[in-house]
Amino acid sequence: MIPFFRKIRYNLSKDNQPDSSAGRFLQYSRYAFGEIVLVVIGILIALQINNWNEDRKERRIEVRYLENLRADLKNDSLALLEIRAHRVNTAQAAKTLLEIANLGRIDDVYQVDSLYWAIGIWWEFIPNDNTFQELISSGNLNIIRDEKIKKSLLKLSKDSEQIAVDRDHMRREYDQYLYDQMVSTVSFLKSKDPDQFNDQWESWFYSNRGVISKNKEELTKEYEKLLNNPIFINGVALAGGNSVYLVSVYDRVLCDISELIDLIETELQ
Repeated sequence: MIPFFRKIRYNLSKDNQPDSSAGRFLQYSRYAFGEIVLVVIGILIALQINNWNEDRKERRIEVRYLENLRADLKNDSLALLEIRAHRVNTAQAAKTLLEIANLGRIDDVYQVDSLYWAIGIWWEFIPNDNTFQELISSGNLNIIRDEKIKKSLLKLSKDSEQIAVDRDHMRREYDQYLYDQMVSTVSFLKSKDPDQFNDQWESWFYSNRGVISKNKEELTKEYEKLLNNPIFINGVALAGGNSVYLVSVYDRVLCDISELIDLIETELQ
């Protein structure tokens, strides 16, 4: 393309030029001006090609980030659904245990023990935000061109921080109102089978009907004492109420994640 422009410029510079000093000056001026124009055109073309190459490189990086973000969000969605189910179960168990406490007697100590462990086992949601943190730490967040995606990512990050604050507050209540009261009142070894701990440690944290049956009379007395403890009962009520609240938070976050995944997939398409 440059030789083409150069040929045109050369023809124009020598056409219709008088054989005089002024004519030769004008001819050389046109020639020089034409050279400048050609240099400028060459620079502009080179810059355009360079910008195009840089855009392609940046787009490849953006696509990689978007694909990784989509994978992280899908994993978070699955984790949230699982922990949401746990929180629903916790709220239901707390409600049932409070109803038993209001009766003032225990008819089935195995049920009470099972309800306690349904409430007491601690689960927490930890977002898989490695890709987002990499975007922030590397200063590459602006490489994401879609403003809606960036705003949604920042909103999810803020929601995760709030969930962590709520979770930590709830965990302190568990420690003080549930765990401390439980271990000071009920013997774990009378409701759990120590022999199972070596074979399958997970089973040790759940009720064992056979072991409880052997210690039914004493465990019933201990649990009746526990259910008459206002600190423990308040802890159960707080665990149930906080679980209901967290379920509503998880539902909102799940909705936001679903919308963000849709935005990312549209951008990738």
